[in-house]
Amino acid sequence: MKEYTGELGSKQEDFGRDSEQYFAPKTLKEATEILSRYSPNIKIIAGGTDVLVDYFDRLYEIERWMSLKNLDELKKIEINNSRVEIGALLTHDELEKSEIIQTYFPLISQAALDVGSPQIRNRGTIGGNIANSSPAGDLLPPLIAYDAVFKITSQNETLEVPAKEFFLGPKKNVLRKDEILEKIIIPIPQKHTYGKWLKVGKRNALIISSITLAIVVTFNDDERIKTVKCSLGSVAPVPIEISQIQPLMVGKRLNELDYSQIGKVVSDNISPIDDIRGTKEYRREVAKNLTIRALNEIERMVRVD
Repeated sequence: MKEYTGELGSKQEDFGRDSEQYFAPKTLKEATEILSRYSPNIKIIAGGTDVLVDYFDRLYEIERWMSLKNLDELKKIEINNSRVEIGALLTHDELEKSEIIQTYFPLISQAALDVGSPQIRNRGTIGGNIANSSPAGDLLPPLIAYDAVFKITSQNETLEVPAKEFFLGPKKNVLRKDEILEKIIIPIPQKHTYGKWLKVGKRNALIISSITLAIVVTFNDDERIKTVKCSLGSVAPVPIEISQIQPLMVGKRLNELDYSQIGKVVSDNISPIDDIRGTKEYRREVAKNLTIRALNEIERMVRVD
């Protein structure tokens, strides 16, 4: 493989086709400068678990590549003013094992453990999972349920986008070609917060999920529900939040709830499709049953505490 160092840290590499330009910036500032200069004719690589598979399957042609592997500033987890900031280059394995994530966001830790094979978890990143924007992305429902926002950076501006507003359709999102997903920022949950993550698929960790559910419930001191966030994946073109259950739950104690009714509301507000992993009717029934199961699990957690 021939390579040489050039302007802005570029290298020329032979990927087995025509030679293509490859960049490996060492700072976020340099990365945004490269994107500003060459977008849209440049592709970002983080872990490469999706983009390189598509590339070698010849789903697209790329003139230039930019690897984020040297951006150490995007590989940190920090607590800052009651919010946890997760660098976009954290791998699934690092997320799953992080004490901060396990303590404050156990659903994210559990979902990270369910992503693919050990090899994928060691290479794939949270930023890549988000940017890929698959309706079946395991990390996406927990991020929505925890009210995550995504910090997006370009050469000229920085902005924060709520997770539930980021996704536009299968493999589509609001990220422009000259922008980088820098951080995932999540408020630290209030006391008396409980959650449950559930995934249904034929071979669990090694499959693209047929349905995923994340629900996060916060209680007042009197055990009445203060807030509830429920999000599902693989039931619509994008991971979705089911806000319609909030009037049925907020202000009530768990023993006052009709779990079956809440499950039906969830089932009625998804828009699944038929595919090789299941029919629409199957997904609706699973969504209802997962909701009931998750609420029962949360009730058990509350009793134990």
